[in-house]
Amino acid sequence: MPHHRRFRRALAAALLVVVPLSGALAGCGAGTKAETLEVNPDTPATTLGNLKVQNVVLLTGPLADGGPLAVTGSIYNGGALPDVLQGVSVNELPLPAAFTFTPTSPDLRIPSAKSLQLGGPGNVGAVVPNAADLVRAGMSRRVTFSFARAGEVSLWVTVLRAEGVYAGYGPIAAVAGP
Repeated sequence: MPHHRRFRRALAAALLVVVPLSGALAGCGAGTKAETLEVNPDTPATTLGNLKVQNVVLLTGPLADGGPLAVTGSIYNGGALPDVLQGVSVNELPLPAAFTFTPTSPDLRIPSAKSLQLGGPGNVGAVVPNAADLVRAGMSRRVTFSFARAGEVSLWVTVLRAEGVYAGYGPIAAVAGP
């Protein structure tokens, strides 16, 4: 019997050491100011009421600067009521985006607690005519999103070529559809 008592005492002592350490090792002491909470994407984002406009990028064709621009990004509706994207425009270009739809994204409604994805396979395409090739890769331009309920919001967006991770998201893919 004494052997079992020693084993139980040793087990209890080990648990008394391990259990408090597990909380410290899990990073719970970092609190709400942890450095990992400060990591943000390198694409612009903004909010307008319950709408979050995120990961917005303007894309030129993959082979050349200029030409039409594809707008990519995500719009999340955190509100109780749906909203509708009415338009997208680039500050110095005279025409707004023309939209193309797919069977999985047939309109510009943003239901409550859902997202509308712009650009990419199976998503709504948004292409802005680039008059006189005023906008080129490497530039930054102000893009304005107009919504039926929430109103308008603008953010500065980087212009990139549709290559690498953005291959298949450019203006030619948006016009062609799936």
